[in-house]
Amino acid sequence: MEDKVLSIDHMKKVYGDLVVLKDISLSVKKGEVVSVIGPSGSGKSTLLRCATMLEKMDGGELTYLGERAAYEENGKCVYAPKADLKRIRKHYGLVFQNFNLFPHYTVLKNIMDAPVCVDRVPRQEARERAISLLGQLGLEDKMNVYPYQLSGGQQQRVSIARALALQPEILFFDEPTSALDPELTGEVLRVIRELAAQHMTMIIVTHEMQFARELSDRIIFMEQGIIQQQGTPEEIFTAPNARVREFIGKFAG
Repeated sequence: MEDKVLSIDHMKKVYGDLVVLKDISLSVKKGEVVSVIGPSGSGKSTLLRCATMLEKMDGGELTYLGERAAYEENGKCVYAPKADLKRIRKHYGLVFQNFNLFPHYTVLKNIMDAPVCVDRVPRQEARERAISLLGQLGLEDKMNVYPYQLSGGQQQRVSIARALALQPEILFFDEPTSALDPELTGEVLRVIRELAAQHMTMIIVTHEMQFARELSDRIIFMEQGIIQQQGTPEEIFTAPNARVREFIGKFAG
């Protein structure tokens, strides 16, 4: 049980009459890399937003490292007390597709801010942690510049460093390369590959099929708010069901 970082059981999400997530169950083990693929509007980003509590679930159960963040009671979704949620939120980090950096902060301050203000990490320790991460990501010479002075790929690497600065157990990526041109996409995918080599636990929503195939331990294909097929890259790419074959074929072409 303890090697499960994340468990989602029968997650549901509804917007008015639109059921975006119908019944999603999945678990992620420590060190596992899971890619989520599927057409636009299939619920992939909503799954990440519910898993990271940016959106409230309408049903099901959400558990991190054995601690329940949300569960169903009398037909309603109930969240753990605030103090518990604050602790649970430290287990994960999220990297958005549009970077979401603070434009008026330097790169260094963007990375230091949450450890200092949220986790109460001493400023010097947060600074050392940030500089070390910038070194790992090849951005040590950019610590005093502002986001607008960076390329899109550099901004996304800063946002990855910012997520890592909180030392999460699991990282979520919501289409981390969709706002980038192909040349810049490569540098971000390279960083994610390096994290995988360090056994970082990750869930990646992506349209990069070849990348998902090479990197993932498991691939989940979502459509119409449910998981239509999941398996190893080998299973998904060599024995897909008819719908997955059609979807993958569009990218292969």
